[in-house]
Order: sequence, then C-alpha cells, then structure tokens
Amino acid sequence: MVLNPFFTQGTSSEQNLVQSLINEQLRMYGVDIYYIPRKYMTENTVIREVVQSKFDSALPIEAYVDNYDAYSGAGDVLSKFGIESKDEVRLVISRERYENYITPLIQGQANIKLSTRPKGGDLIWFPLDDRLYEIKDIEYAKPYYQLQGLYVYELYCELFQYQNEIIDTGIEDIDNELLGDESDGVTDDGISTVQGITQTLTMVGNAVSASAISGIVVGGVRKFTITNRGGGYGMIPAVQVSSAPVGGVTAVGIASMIGGINVCNLNANPRLQSVQRVDVTNAGSGYTTPPSVTFSTTDNTGSGSAATASITEIGGVGIVTLSNSGGGFVEPPLVTFSRPKHVGAAATATLDSPIVGGGVSVTSATISIGGTKYLFPGGTTGGVFYKEAPAVTFSLPTGTGNEAEATATLDDINLTGGTVATLGLTTGGKFYTSVPTVTISHPGTSFASATIGIAGSSINPGSIAFSTTGRAYTTAPTVAISTSGVMDAPTQVAVGIATIHPITGIVTSVSFNTSDSWATGTGATIGAGYTVAPSISFSGSPSPVQATASVTVSVAGTVSTISIGNSGFGYNSTPTVTIGSPGGANEAFRALGITTIRFNSVQTQGTIGIGSTTITGITTTNILVGDRVRLGVGYSDLYNFIPTDTFVTSIGSSTVSINQSSSNVGIATSVFEFGIDKCGIVTGIAVTYGGGGYLSPPIVSISNTVGDKNYIDQVAGVTTATGLSVISAAGTITSINVIDAGNKYILAPDITISEPSSISSGDFIFNETVTGSTTGVTARVRSWNSTTNLLEIAAVSGSFSLGETLTGSTSGATRVLRVIDKIIDNDPFADNFNIENEADSILDFSEQNPFGMP
Repeated sequence: MVLNPFFTQGTSSEQNLVQSLINEQLRMYGVDIYYIPRKYMTENTVIREVVQSKFDSALPIEAYVDNYDAYSGAGDVLSKFGIESKDEVRLVISRERYENYITPLIQGQANIKLSTRPKGGDLIWFPLDDRLYEIKDIEYAKPYYQLQGLYVYELYCELFQYQNEIIDTGIEDIDNELLGDESDGVTDDGISTVQGITQTLTMVGNAVSASAISGIVVGGVRKFTITNRGGGYGMIPAVQVSSAPVGGVTAVGIASMIGGINVCNLNANPRLQSVQRVDVTNAGSGYTTPPSVTFSTTDNTGSGSAATASITEIGGVGIVTLSNSGGGFVEPPLVTFSRPKHVGAAATATLDSPIVGGGVSVTSATISIGGTKYLFPGGTTGGVFYKEAPAVTFSLPTGTGNEAEATATLDDINLTGGTVATLGLTTGGKFYTSVPTVTISHPGTSFASATIGIAGSSINPGSIAFSTTGRAYTTAPTVAISTSGVMDAPTQVAVGIATIHPITGIVTSVSFNTSDSWATGTGATIGAGYTVAPSISFSGSPSPVQATASVTVSVAGTVSTISIGNSGFGYNSTPTVTIGSPGGANEAFRALGITTIRFNSVQTQGTIGIGSTTITGITTTNILVGDRVRLGVGYSDLYNFIPTDTFVTSIGSSTVSINQSSSNVGIATSVFEFGIDKCGIVTGIAVTYGGGGYLSPPIVSISNTVGDKNYIDQVAGVTTATGLSVISAAGTITSINVIDAGNKYILAPDITISEPSSISSGDFIFNETVTGSTTGVTARVRSWNSTTNLLEIAAVSGSFSLGETLTGSTSGATRVLRVIDKIIDNDPFADNFNIENEADSILDFSEQNPFGMP
C-alpha cells in the first residue's frame, strides 16, 4: 500500500509554484480588503461569554470575491424586530500572505486569541459596498490538498451587527461605520444613523453672559397670588386670565407645581401635584380693575386651585425679552431688576461765537424743558427726585485732520546752495497737549557721474560728459580713470583733478592739465597707451544737511508758531514739512461743569384773588416753572382752595401764574408751597472749563442712575420688580418670568443676570475616549453637537455622575455633565412606544397602586 516512490505527489518547489500563481491571481482579480482582528477585552469567567470586544487595528490584504452574481445569505428579512439584512459574502485570501504578513503584526498582542490563521468573530471591511462583515466560518482545506498542500482560506462572512464593541482602527472610512457614514450621525431627515446602543448626555455649554431688556406697561398685571393650591393635577394647568378692556392686551401667566400628598390630600398619588406659584410671562395692559384667574387642564385632572391678580399703578415691567440667552448655566441665574427711578435732567450746550477753524469752547449749558410725567403735570424740567447734585458730562470734541500742517520755501540755490528760506503754518491742528516734533524731509544725496573718450591713445579732456554733476560737495571728489575686463592696461594712467562750485557744491569740471589753476602742483595728465575709452568715477561723498524746525503750542491746544532751527543745505526742490500728531488724548479738551439743584420745596407768602390764577406779592426766588402749587398748611383740609394738580405756568416780578383758578371766596393771603420737598431738581449747570476744539455743540449727559435718586424713598407704593430665569437642559436661558412686575415705574428698568459658573471648554471629537473626573467611568464619543451641547456616547463602562467633568482624551475638551437621558429611544420598527401606551391604558396608573387602593 506504499505509494510509488518514482512518482512525486507534490514537491516543495511545485507547491511554491502553485502558491505563487494563486498569489498572483489574487493580486490581478481580487479586491483590497481590511482584516480587523478582534480583541477580547472582557469575558465572563464561567461560560467565557464575551462581554466587550475591541477592534483597534486594520490590516490591508487582497481577496478574491467568490460570489459571482449577488450577495449570498437570506438578504433582507422582515422579522418581529424589524427589517434585518442577512447579506453574506465569500472571500478567498492567500494562506501564505496571511501567515507572512498579518500573523507577524498581531502575534503576541494582548487579548488576541489566535494569530496564526483567520478566526471567526474577526471583521472584514469590504470597500466595494463600504460595510463591515463578520467572519462566521473559515474553510481552510479548499481546494483539498492539491499537491498535498493548502494554499488559501475561504472566509464566510455575514454583515456585521454592531452591539457594544469598540471600533477605533484609526482609518476614517472604517471607523465612520459607527455613524452610518454620516459625519454627525444624523441624516438630512433627522434620523439617527449611529450604530449600536448609545447614551445621550447633556453637557454644560461654554460660559456666555446673558442679557435681557423690558418695557413698561400701564394697567398690566403686577403679580398673581395663590389663595388655594388645589391638588390632583396630572399636568401643569393652563392659567386663564380674563380679557383686557378694548385696546388693551390680555395678561398671560404660567403655573409652577409642587407635588406630594403632604401638600394636598387630593394628591393620592405622589406624582400628582398642586399649584405652587403663578408667574407673569406677559403683564398685559389696559386693565382698570384686577382680572379674574382660573385654572384648567386638558386631561381633566386636578381641582381647587384659585388665585387673584393685582394690577400696577402708573407702570410695571412688561414682557422680558432675551437679547442674549447666554450659555454655561448649571443653575438658573439670578435676575435683578433695577429700582424704579423718575426722569432725569437734560441740557443743551452753547459754543463760543464765532466758530473759528480750530474749534472753540463751551460757554454755557441750558437745562432742557421736560415733559409731563407722574406727579408732575407741569413738566419735569431739570429732572426730579435727585437726592444730590448729579454729575454732568460733555462729549469730546470731534473732527478729522487734527494734525498741524506747514509748508516750506527755498532760497535761490545759486546763491545759497539750496537752503530753506521760510516755513509757514497752513493749519494749527488741535488737541495738542505737548509740543510735537517737526520733520523736514532730507535734501537727498546726489553723486557725480560722467563718461570720457580718448584721442589717439590718450584721454580726450574735451570729451567728458556728465550725466549728473552731483550736489552739495564741500570738497572736490577724487577722480579715478580705470580700465577693466579685456581692456589693455595703459602705459601711463591718466590723472584727472575735479573742481566744484563754491556755493552749490556741484562738480563743474575735470582737468588733466597742470596749467589749470585747480590742477597746479598735481599729477594731472592725459596718460598714454589707451586702446579703448576707460571709465571715469568720482569718490568722496556729498555733504547735504537736513533742515530742522520747532513749533510752539497755544493754551487752546493748537500749533501757533513754527520757526527754522537749521536751514539745511543741498535742497534742489521744496521739502515736505511734517508736524507730529497730537501727543495727548482729546480728554484734555473736554468741557467740564457741575450741576446745581434745588432739593427742598419753597414756602413763601403771597396773595391770591377770588377765583384767580395769579399769586401776587410773593418772593419768587428758587420757584420754577412746572412746580406743584399747594397751601403750605392745610392743603388736605376742607378749607383748601388750591385744586389738585395745580402748577406754576409762568413767573413774573413778585407774581406767579398757575394753571387752575383758586376756589377761595375772598382775597386770601397765605403761605404757599412750591415744588415737592426733598425732590431734587437740577436748576443749572456751571461750566468750569469750556474745553477747546469744538466745531459743533457737544452732547450734554446728566447722570440719572438709581444711586442718584430718592424716588423709591419719597413716594409711597414704589416697588422694585422681581423675576426668575428658566434654563434649558443645554444650560441656556429660555425665558425670564416675572414674579412681581413692580409698581410706579416711570422708566424701563435695567435687567442684570448673574454670570454663568461654567468651566466647560473645547469640543469633543468622534471616537475619542471621555473619562469622568469623579467616577472614572469611560465611554466612546459617537457625536457631539456644540449648539445643543448633546454628547452621544457608547461603550460606557459604568454610570456617570451628574455634575462631574468629562474630559476628552484626544481633544482635551472638558465639560460638566448636566443631564443624563434615561429615556430609551423609540424604535419605529419595534413600535415600543405605542405598545407601552396601550399597556398603560389597560392598567390604571392614575392611582398610587395600579391595581387599586385597598
């Protein structure tokens, strides 16, 4: 039974030939794939069940696709769990290529079970359809021992169903399979393409300051007061406020709830609630009497809640509008409304006349006439309820071209050699607080340059031609006659002597003859032996001098004079004169002033006729037009004869006119009170410094801060508004609700929102590891939305803790965890939400015990 020894059944050379032919065929007819070995990170110790796997390397190798017409497998299957794809593909790879290339790269790596051959559970990335396949079976003996050898592995692969594995190969096309090849994990239709089980975390956003504004409404709801909490509410009831009168706006409120049986025995189930508070979201307007308030629900749960509304006098805070919703809020920020204040004073500045080119100073500032406001039917000229003299600010002088400018003229260059004759200011500029520097442009340096010819073999003195004679030489330059290149050296080098103009310093001539006066005693010669014309050059520098100047500055901050310091030398064209910019800030030229006020009312005696509108025989000092007028004593008694809302309309010599006739029955001499006591009114502005450089009257601003005023202290019923903020899960402010709209607001309040305390920063990146600072729990990032601050993660190693900081391993991003979404996402195929709702309708969950109370 022994094989015939004279017939070989496969030598190593034959087997190598077959293997080489197969390798070549795979390279010619195959496709590139990536082999992705599975790492077993965690296993159960009893039944060796794989708890967590990791795929962190992808190795390219060629493979032949054994499917000739389509995918094998069951295809798309509609099951009770939805549509499942059962596509399969068969791939043939070279045994030799695997053992020589892949095995050495994964051999010895931790958590890899088998490295010598392909293993079931490993993945293949198939680039033709950009999908991952899992190896389900390996046929290692097909073809069956040709020439007593095995040459290929046939891999039976099924479309990979992702569970909770870690895929981090570093190859974008492969890792993106976790997102369904969508960069943000969401289709254009808003459908999530993220693979596997994920968890959504809401992180605290970047710290961004919030801001809000509001107006003032008249006849609006000031606040709601709960008179009965009621109970048994399964939802937040709608707050219904009775309609405002014609022309008004109906108010809107929103209820806040409190739960538990301890609040109300109607709350038989702890999840049922009572009304705790009603906030104002829109105060409405036009109410003359308080509106009624009722509560209602769409699920017909709850009863007994009751509330009343009060309305504002004069003015209250209306709708609060967010101008910036901010970001990074962990807790709702504190909202503060400024205290009510009355109107402020205004004034108009007057300039000196006439206005000259550089501007002028402020000579006076006149208090502007104020309009009619609460408590002041005669107007609010000078502002009201100042508790001390307010600060006054004049705007800075404005304008362009503030630098001074000047021009220069030159002397006759033939007489002086080019010097500056005069300097003249064309504009003095303004706002100079110190003497500026003056720069006169340099005359420039000009060197002599010429050419020369020969006559025979010597220099021809008459052939010299100057291209430039230079300028401002103080000594004659040295002349050099030279040959270069292929020129033959002369037998005797020519020597030239230059001469210059005694005033302009230009080169006037070059002598090669000692008989010339400036060449006497020199070695001047025309030379000999020249075959071609040599070059002529001049050494020695001209000596031009840059002119200098200085200026003086007036008290008004303008350049007043300019004078020459050095006239310079060598100018052949008019130089440019530059005067430095103003060295100081414009602040030095701002006008200054102080205000004067009348703080106390004026009580003085006068006489008024029967039914008259004129008070005579009165000292009018400190009385102002618009002042309230009433009796100094007894204005609230029955015998009072000065009507309410009476005010001064004009002031004459020892007389005061009022807007309403008195009701006295006889001529009355009495003490009258003018104005409101402890109500400061600005009576004037004293200009202490007029400034300078004003081309138009500046804006006059008179301080009108809450700190300047005593309105809230002097008038009964003035109340500051209060409110609270509502923030989103993303840590931004969604709204500001009003708890109390305040009372007797004349001007819209300033709204201050406390700063966010967030230390979050940076953006997470796909597939990086995030680690909790407190729990040490890790997870993999699937997607991050910096707008909504939603972080979707997978492969979570435990439970994160609210308030801890998550740090990205690659991005370095650090963000505080605000909300953990524990609601399972709805699967539209499994229809789990509808099934749950139907189940809830079978069991009665309106009671504490779904199976009935005993």
